[in-house]
Amino acid sequence: MKQKDTFRIITQAALSSDEWKVLGLLYQPLIGVLAFSLYHTFYHLLSQKNYQSEEFTNQFLLDLLNVKIDSLKEAKEKLEAINLLSTFKDQNKYVYQLKSPLTPRGFLKDTVLGQFLLSEIGPTMYKNLTNIFKVTPMDLTGYVESTKNFDDVFKFVSLDGPKDSSLYLGRKNNGGTKISEQIDYELFVESLPDRLKKKNVMDLKVQETIQKLVFIYQFTLDEMVKIYIDTVNDDGFIDASRLGLKASMYYQLKNKNAKPVVTNTVEPTSEDGFVKYLNEVSPIRILENYAKNDYQFMATDTVMQLLERNQVEVGIINALLLHILKHKNGELPHISYLEKVLETWVSRGVKTTKDAYTMILNNDGPARKKKNTFTEQKENSPEWVQAYLKQLEEKEED
Repeated sequence: MKQKDTFRIITQAALSSDEWKVLGLLYQPLIGVLAFSLYHTFYHLLSQKNYQSEEFTNQFLLDLLNVKIDSLKEAKEKLEAINLLSTFKDQNKYVYQLKSPLTPRGFLKDTVLGQFLLSEIGPTMYKNLTNIFKVTPMDLTGYVESTKNFDDVFKFVSLDGPKDSSLYLGRKNNGGTKISEQIDYELFVESLPDRLKKKNVMDLKVQETIQKLVFIYQFTLDEMVKIYIDTVNDDGFIDASRLGLKASMYYQLKNKNAKPVVTNTVEPTSEDGFVKYLNEVSPIRILENYAKNDYQFMATDTVMQLLERNQVEVGIINALLLHILKHKNGELPHISYLEKVLETWVSRGVKTTKDAYTMILNNDGPARKKKNTFTEQKENSPEWVQAYLKQLEEKEED
């Protein structure tokens, strides 16, 4: 770590006031004022648009914090050790990934952090701090619950509906979008060194993550093997989230000096052709075609999160990206914005890629460039779509 070394900062989400409270009251006694200040400084160097920073030198950071290089290195290592920071190095260039703190319950129940805090500050101070995070349940003695049941309020005739719950879209805590097999996983395992052919590589989540990364970034089997080897630790353990970050960095490095690739800029003209295109194309192609160059690398991380956190057809994700990028002139908003739009679609009946095309994309128009040019198209769409598109236009004008 030298003064002339450069670094960039990335993260995945904004911190809430409760998370800053945990950082200040529970983490700070362990890491110290300088490490806390370093985390705070890293966070506020991030762009609030894409949660990625510009490139800075270590000298800039030393001047900003008014510290020596050894003190800065020590503070950084404390953040790493307590899992608030991951560091990636390429010669004299660094990428720092800020991680969110644990919840109060997660921190205090953690056998390492909770006990470490107790040993550092003593039982009296520990009790005072933990009391701040305690929530006293309201005493409902004497109250009788009068909450209405569903059938007390709603009257309906039951109809036979789909029995397969996988037909329903929306946020599900079951691994997100399913991706068809992109590479022969047995061949992938065989291509690894014998020392890495551990039980961990057969973990279902690891397998799904690898298939998603190959699909998103269009990696070859050999490229995915290289990324896996570079990420796995000496014991053969692989962190799926770390694997995703490593894949993103490999993609960025691979395409750093490459000219922008534009493919399939003319979408299929028929509805069936467009739906097929959305269900089969990698989201990376949507980004290459419609995202501004300085948003593409960051956007790939966002796509991975969308696939991990939302169990919808891949075509729905592609439709969402295409729709938002066209309305935002190539700038992809934060994932929380995208998920709010996705929830609006689902709540209004968008259950398939075809629904998304019929109700949403068909109203955008393949070559929509100016505002208020699709009034005629909106006449044949549901009223909620008209109101929704109007809201998006109002946001653009803000």
